[in-house]
Amino acid sequence: MLSLEEIVDKHAGMVRRIATVYERHPDRIDDLVQEVWLAVWQALPRLDNPSMLKPYIARITQNICVTHVRRALVRKDEPLGDGIADMSMPVDEATDHARQLARLTEVIRQLPEPLKAVAGLYLEEIPIKEIATILGISESNTSVRLHRAKTFIRLNFGAWT
Repeated sequence: MLSLEEIVDKHAGMVRRIATVYERHPDRIDDLVQEVWLAVWQALPRLDNPSMLKPYIARITQNICVTHVRRALVRKDEPLGDGIADMSMPVDEATDHARQLARLTEVIRQLPEPLKAVAGLYLEEIPIKEIATILGISESNTSVRLHRAKTFIRLNFGAWT
């Protein structure tokens, strides 16, 4: 089994990307990521199959992020979404890619919770079968949700241009 440090190094990007779908503020994203790694550290002894590490971490991340959003709604914090940067300035290719990624993240944030969960995990290249297991739904339901999420993203991503 890998050490926690190796696990964090290998999966840090995935955890941060999933957290970014649920939270906009960098400090809160950092807090979520830290909370995830603490939970992963505590849960690792319960992992029976080391080959399922990535979906295991994705499920923990998903659960913590959903709990975070629910707590924020109960506390009636400031809205989870605020405006994105002005897209009208000419930029180089790297900055343009970063802005498109920010736009995509913003559209994913607007998805209803069931679709957001599937889309976020799918973007991490987790197979539909594993997404279904992580979310506790059938594969066919997962596929339907993914199709609906893709349609929503296609329709709304183009609306931002």
